[in-house]
Amino acid sequence: MDQIRELVMSWRAMDIINIANGDEYVVESLLGLLGDEDTTTRLRALTAIGKLLGDPDGKIKSVVLKKGFNRLVTLLGDEDGRIVSRTLEVLLRLLEGVQIDENRLLTLIEASVPVAERGDTFIYLSLLELFRKLQMPPLSWRVGAKIDGLLNADNIYLRTLGMRLLLNSGSLDGKGKVVLGCITDLLTSSNVLLIEAGLDFLEEVLAFHLSPDMMKHLVRFLHVLKGLENGAESVLVRSRASSVRTEVERVLFSYYRSRTEEALEVIKELLLGRHVEEALHLALILGGTSLLLSLWTGESGDPDPKLMELLMPSRTP
Repeated sequence: MDQIRELVMSWRAMDIINIANGDEYVVESLLGLLGDEDTTTRLRALTAIGKLLGDPDGKIKSVVLKKGFNRLVTLLGDEDGRIVSRTLEVLLRLLEGVQIDENRLLTLIEASVPVAERGDTFIYLSLLELFRKLQMPPLSWRVGAKIDGLLNADNIYLRTLGMRLLLNSGSLDGKGKVVLGCITDLLTSSNVLLIEAGLDFLEEVLAFHLSPDMMKHLVRFLHVLKGLENGAESVLVRSRASSVRTEVERVLFSYYRSRTEEALEVIKELLLGRHVEEALHLALILGGTSLLLSLWTGESGDPDPKLMELLMPSRTP
C-alpha cells in the first residue's frame, strides 16, 4: 500500500490507472487510502478511484461496490466539503447502471442526512443528482418509513431529499399534496438554486407523476409562478417560470375542460378560501366570463352572497 500511496501523492498519480488494469490489490490499496488522515491523500485516492470506474468491462466497479461502498459512504460525513463533493462524484459513477439493493440504499440514505443538513446548496444539489439517477429496488416498508420521516422533517433540504426518493420509487402513494407542498417551499425560497430545483421538480411531476387528486392543489402554482415570472432577479428563473406556468395552464385546461362541475367546485373553494387570484385565473383558463357567470348565479339562478362579497369591489364611505 505504501507504494500505491507514494504514487498517488506524486505528479504521476494518474499512472495508477495503467498500473491497476484490473488488479484487485491496487484497487483495494486505493480504497484503504480513503481512511488516511491526510485530506490530500483522500482526495487523490478518490480521484484515482473515480477514473478507474471508467473501466469498460466493469471488473473494477464490481470490486469497489463489494469492498468500497461502505468506505465511500462513510466519507459523506467528512468535515471537508471537497471530500464530500468528490465522494458524491465517485458514488454517481459507481452506481450508474446498477440497481442498488435495499440494505445499501438504507445505508446511503442514512449517510445522506448529514450532507443535507450541512446546508451547502452546491453539495446538496450533487446529492439530489445522485439519488435522481439511482435505480431503486421495489419499495419496502423500511425504505418507505425512511422516506416518510424525511417528508415530515422541518428542514427543507431533508424534505426535498424525501421527495426525490419518493419520485424515484415510481409511486406517490397518496402523497401528491405533500410533494406539491415541498415544491412550493422550494419555489418560494430566497435561494435561487433551490428555486431552480423547484422548477425542475415541478416539470418532472407534470410530466410523470400527476394524479386527479393533485389537480386542485396544482392551481395554487399559477400565483407562485406568476410571482417568479414578474419578480425573480434571475432572467433565467423568470423565463423558466413563464414556461412552466404555461405548462401548468395546459395541464389544468386539459383536465378540467370536460369536468366543468368539478372545476366550479375548485374555483368556489378557492374563492371562499380568499384565493381570489388563483380562482379567477383558473376560470379564465377554462371558460372566462361564461364560467364565472355560472359560478355567480348557481343552480337557483340567484347570486351566492358569500361569493358576491368576495368578488364585488369594496366601497369606501
